[in-house]
Amino acid sequence: MYPGIQDTIVAVSTPAGRSLQVIVRISGPDAIRCLKGLFVSADNISLETVQTYRSVWGHIYPPGEFVTIPALLYVMRKPHSYTGEDVVEIHTVGSPPLTEMILDTLLSGGLQPKGSIRLSQAGEFTKRAFLHGRIDLTQAEATMRVIRAQTDIELKMAIAQLAGDASLEIKRIQDEALSLCSQIEASIDFSDQDIELASATEILRRLEGIKANIFDLLSRSETGKVSPEGIDTVLYGKPNAGKSSLINALLGKRRSLVSEIPGTTRDVVADILEIAGIRFKLIDMAGVDDTKDNIILKAMEKIQSVLKKAQLILFVLDSSADLEKQFGETKLEGLTNNVIVIINKCDLQKDSHCSELPMSLKNYPAVHTSALTGKGLERLKETLVESVLCGKINTSATPPMLNMRQREALRQSLQSVQQAIESTKNQESYEFIALNLHAAIDTLGEIMGKTTTEDILDKIFSEFCIGK
Repeated sequence: MYPGIQDTIVAVSTPAGRSLQVIVRISGPDAIRCLKGLFVSADNISLETVQTYRSVWGHIYPPGEFVTIPALLYVMRKPHSYTGEDVVEIHTVGSPPLTEMILDTLLSGGLQPKGSIRLSQAGEFTKRAFLHGRIDLTQAEATMRVIRAQTDIELKMAIAQLAGDASLEIKRIQDEALSLCSQIEASIDFSDQDIELASATEILRRLEGIKANIFDLLSRSETGKVSPEGIDTVLYGKPNAGKSSLINALLGKRRSLVSEIPGTTRDVVADILEIAGIRFKLIDMAGVDDTKDNIILKAMEKIQSVLKKAQLILFVLDSSADLEKQFGETKLEGLTNNVIVIINKCDLQKDSHCSELPMSLKNYPAVHTSALTGKGLERLKETLVESVLCGKINTSATPPMLNMRQREALRQSLQSVQQAIESTKNQESYEFIALNLHAAIDTLGEIMGKTTTEDILDKIFSEFCIGK
């Protein structure tokens, strides 16, 4: 069913380029045998006698080359290796010419018959781990999330999924659906004997429970607050309140155009600010004014759309102007509870210009800042992190966020369960209920790879890099 699954594969598992160390990974039935005659251990130990999860120090002697390559080999025997096959990792110095020499030697057959080993395809090591039952499909996809994680939080979420947290929850739902389906089918089998093993009321109750569990998991995965792109954090306020200067000061680089002319920024500008392992996607937008210009009005519509989706709003006020008036000229009500008030340009503030913060803003945390002097920037960063850690923005890694394929499968299973509920309410034949429930069970199985196709697997694993 899966061509090439019996081949022995090899690939470099570390990033390309010069480094202190490089890892060449081999997996398959000839993983150990293909090194015979190429690798000589310092203690003259035969690799074929080495026990699993042991390391052997020695040298590789490529035939025809006048070079000796020092190497530490890690031997992992089936079925307890990552791929479920015999695996050997060659750890050696990170020299690209030496690495290429090792690969050429292995791929040309070395001292073995030519063609006994081939280069791995993208993601093939993890694909074999899935096909040999070492991990399920959600864990395989989590491996990619671990590789691509850019912050501590992203890594934590990926590791939770790799540990099987999501899989366990989906399996519990699937087991409940299987149990109910078996009772329904038993009732169908004994229908001629006037034995009701599952009443319509009981079926409906359990279907509603399954639906609630799927909906809860789907809701949590779709509303997970921390994505790899970061927390959407919008800088919002009147023109010339200093939003562009503030974002430049936070990033430590010139990202937005700064001018004394009000309304210089007319489009959405975004960049990533990482604080304590938390990524904030800072979005610097056009200032809010009352102009009737059609082009600017369209820009304002775009701003409102972004604000409604924002997870966190930094409401920027110019401390050198009247705060009450500025607030009255903006439309902040009803957008989000996650607001931090920034009273900017505090270096320009004079007692005669001080005004009271509007009452409706006093419920939000407020920070006095100066993009020019840097005053308050550290406090602002602390407040950003606090807004996440205090629970306003959910960063829980249990259950982890599911990817698009997994969420779509959950939606399909939810639809099938809903159809089963409708059939039960309409007093339709138990066969229709069982049919819909089977569809939900199969779709849930697709998430973990229990029921899938080779095309789906090829698409998933093609996104991996070679050597993983």
